Parts: sequence; C-alpha cells; structure tokens
Amino acid sequence: MEESDEELSIPWLVDQYSQIQYHTTLVDPMIDKVEQQCKRLFLKDYNVEMLNNQGGELCGHYPRHLIVPTTYKECAPVDMAQPVRDLIHKARLARCRSRFPAPVMVYRDKFVCRSATLATTAEILGRSGMEWLQGTWDEYSSEWETCDKLREADKDLLKYLKVKHIFDMMVENKKVKFGLSITSSEKADKEKRYCDFDLYSVPYPGTEFFTEFRTKQMCAEKMHFDWDQTFVNAELKLPNSPIVNDIPLDWLQYKNWNLIELTSSYMMLLIKCLGEGEGGLLLHCISGWDRTPLFTSLLRLSLWADGATHQNLNAKEILYLTIAYDWMLFGHQLEDRLSKQEDVFLFCFYFLQYLKEDKFSIRQYQDSSTQFRAEEVNTNMMRFNSVDSFTDTVCSHYTNSSTVNGSENGVQKVRSSSPATLMLETEKCQNGSHCVRSRQSTGSVSSNGVNGNCGTCGPSVPIATNGEPSSNGSSYDNTFLSHDNPVAPDHSEGHESSQNYRGSNSSIDSWLMVSGSLQKDNHLGKIMESKRLQKLDNVYQYFGEAFAYLVSKGTITPTCTSSWSTVIGQLADSVSKVAMNSFNGSNRSIT
Repeated sequence: MEESDEELSIPWLVDQYSQIQYHTTLVDPMIDKVEQQCKRLFLKDYNVEMLNNQGGELCGHYPRHLIVPTTYKECAPVDMAQPVRDLIHKARLARCRSRFPAPVMVYRDKFVCRSATLATTAEILGRSGMEWLQGTWDEYSSEWETCDKLREADKDLLKYLKVKHIFDMMVENKKVKFGLSITSSEKADKEKRYCDFDLYSVPYPGTEFFTEFRTKQMCAEKMHFDWDQTFVNAELKLPNSPIVNDIPLDWLQYKNWNLIELTSSYMMLLIKCLGEGEGGLLLHCISGWDRTPLFTSLLRLSLWADGATHQNLNAKEILYLTIAYDWMLFGHQLEDRLSKQEDVFLFCFYFLQYLKEDKFSIRQYQDSSTQFRAEEVNTNMMRFNSVDSFTDTVCSHYTNSSTVNGSENGVQKVRSSSPATLMLETEKCQNGSHCVRSRQSTGSVSSNGVNGNCGTCGPSVPIATNGEPSSNGSSYDNTFLSHDNPVAPDHSEGHESSQNYRGSNSSIDSWLMVSGSLQKDNHLGKIMESKRLQKLDNVYQYFGEAFAYLVSKGTITPTCTSSWSTVIGQLADSVSKVAMNSFNGSNRSIT
C-alpha cells in the first residue's frame, strides 16, 4: 500500500542525512526507506527502469538502484535499461571515481545527466588494477583498459543518451595535487575527442568557498570568488551560438560577479540550453557531488515549478525527492560538509528566493501554441497541476498504481499508470462568487489574467498574477532579484499550522529572516504572485522547517557576528518542544 504524502518529513530526512556518510555498502534501514520513497515519487509521473548498483557494482557513490525516467506515464515504456547498462559497464572507468554520466531527469525527449570529470590514465590504471586484485573484474573488462578506449566508450554512452551539451564547472583545466594531474576534463583533452559536443566551460567555486556563506551572515551577494588564486586556470568559454548570444549578459564580466549573479547567469544558460538546444545536457564538476547536485537540484526545482517535470508532485514531495536523490544518494557528504561549514547544500535552497523570477522559467522558450508534452501526449488528455492558491484552485489527487514487470540481469522494469485527470480552477466572477471551469493543465495564467466565459455568471474577471517589477539598484543590469525581496508566505499544499514545525510560524519566519527574504512590513495579498513563485515559496518554507531543526539541535552553530547569533538564537527558541522531542537526535526510528 502506498504511503501517504503526509508521512514525508523533511526535518527527519535532513537530520538523518546529516548523520551518515553514504556509500552503496552502507547498511541502514533509513537508506532503504528513502530509496523506496524516491522510486514512488518518480513513478507518479514517469515510467522508469531500475539499474542495479548493489554493492557499488557500477559506482560506489551512486544510488544502490539507479532510477532512469524513460517516458511519461501516459506513454508506452521504452526498453533502454539493458543497452544503457552495457554502455555504463564499458565506460564507467573513464570518469573520476567511476562516476559515469547518469540520466537523472528527462524533459521532453532530452536527458539531463550528471557525472564526475574525466579520469587520468593514472587513475584508470590504478582503479583497473584494484578491481583485478579484488576479483571484481567482469566480462565487460576482459582486456586491459586504455584511456583512449574508455573515452570512446564514454562518448558512446553520451551519444546513446542524446547528450549534446556538456557543462564543466571546474575552475581548473585539470585538477593537480602535489604537482601531479589527478583528473582531466573534456576541455583539456589533447586528442579533441569531445569536439562533437558543445562544451561550456563555466567555472564555479568549489565547496571550500562556501565557508564564507555563514561568515557573511548568509548574504551571498557579499560573496566574491578570488579568480587570481594560483590553481584557477579555467576560463569561461562558451560556444558561439544563439543560445549564448541571445542572453542579455556581458559574459566577459563574470569575474566581477558575486555568487548570486554567477549562479543566476549559469542557471539562465542551463535553462535556455535545455529549452532551445538540440539534445540533452551533462553537468559535472570534479567528483560530481558538490557543485553538480547544486545545479541539478536547482534545475529540477525550476522545471517542476514550471510544470515541465514531476507534475504530480507537491512542494513537500519535490523537496524530499531532490534532497534524497540528487544530494544524498548521489554521494554529497553532508555530515562532512557541515562539520567544515562548507554550506553548498544550504546555499542551494537559499537560492530559491532568486529562482522564482520568470527569467528562469523554461516556458519562455516554448511555442505558446504548444503544450509541454505535445510530442508525446494526446492533446485531449488533461492532467492535474496545482495552480495559484490566490485563484482558489480545486484539484484532486489520484493514487498512482505501479506494477513490476519482472527482473532480468539486474534490470527491473517498472511501469506506472494512473487515470487521466482533469484540472479544475475557480475564478472570481462579477458577482463575487467562485465558479468552476476547466482548462489545459499546462496552461499558465498570464499577467493579464484568465479571460473566458463562466457557465453561471458570464465573462470572468481577469485575475492579475504577476507582481510589480522589482529593482535592487544593482549595477548588474538590474536583472537580479533584490536580497530583500518580500515573500508572501503561502500555506497551500499541506502547510497546516497543526504540524510540529508549523506550531510556531516564527520558526519559518526565522529561516526567512536568516536568508534575508522576509520583511516584517510585508502585506499578504499586496502582490498576486505567479504560480511559479508560489510553488517555489512552498518549497522554500518547507526547507525552513529542516533548517530550524538543524539549528535547534546544534548541527548548525552560530559562529558569526553578534547580530547573526541573535537571529540564530531566535530561530532555535522558536522551535516547539514537541518537535524537539519528536526528532530527538538519538532517535533513528523511521517515521
């Protein structure tokens, strides 16, 4: 029997996550629980195929069961797991720590993949030798691997997944330690093997840089990376294409941008590339477990907010999925990073207050006459899609059913099905009442409102949903959301005051205060927020619950200025004692 959405606890998940060092060999019932939840959440929207990685057969720091979303659940499943598995076996040693390109998202027919950077010959030989000594040499490795052979296999895997664009976030051309190159990258490949792909060298600070996040009082606009450090030798290099040239940014100024501006620019590029470019994306840094999950998570949340992916998930579910799958199960070591105050994980969800802007919406790159699934879904089919609480949306949630269609060679075939559904929305009519009407689920409410005929009252009153343009006085072309942008708290999608962490609104307000997005003089209803903004607000506030608990436990400690310590103290005091008892650090029970 499928578990209730209410049983998903973000504070519990983050608390447990902060206490473990994940590896595929880790035996913990919490990992079993989380893996099952991730699978269940994927199945709400996609047909998936499961790649067995028990014991680290493919990679020791990837999920024990890789979830490959193949098609939307309305479509026939595609049998691609065995070919992908074969290609992975042949190519996995080509990349650092065997972190091969793994498909983690699908948008239309484009995969978003993640990986580590390319391995050097020294690592390839060393890892091959270790596998031979340990007796894990398999039928795919019948002969000694060479760098050239493995990189060709890596290319074959990327081409099978229809990857066209490779985003390399390393600040180095090659990672060097003690005078030796320990990793390589596509941009440094002397043989130019990756010339068939569009290479985006987008240098982005590593996890060590994020120690400044707390010392700068969680104000990322004050954070500037030092590009003059001796190990930094990668330059920002982008293809000469309309995808790049049409973005109104002066890319030559990237070294002058603060962390928010740098992150925003790269997100705009990623989303435009996915929306307009041909083929899928590959994202990677060095090991692929710090910067890579940052952008993978932000991209998943942004597409979800647009209704482009995971349409049947609510805010709590998508947050649970991205923390569990994109971060924990793909090897981000939260316990280690928090102990060093390298807060790249916290920065990811802090950035949501900026991600709400429409310039990050993939809808701007879609033909207004088409729907997101025009290529694959019958135009007569309608789906659920939650819309603005300000338009008093009415929607029902159907329970998805899933069937397992057998297992062969470590490949589990799963098909999900659920009834086609109709989205209903209510509008305020001229007489002040609410009248129900239907529309295509992927349609959006424009800034001019929704115009149509009500069956009872005639023409409906247009409902404005976009707020006034914000201005932060920045010299950065005035395109970035100001740090003090007001946030109107939204209590849709299950934000009930009776929940433990909802027992005191001040705990969530404190998270908003810490991240600089709440103003006490903010008036609810002053701005009719867009659907995208509201959905990301919900995610932002759910993460606030987890943040509040981590502070109350002392997992995150005040180490900054007195004013910052005051805010932390207020936040910790605001957490209810009931919640403290429910999530006691020594309690490892699964709820």
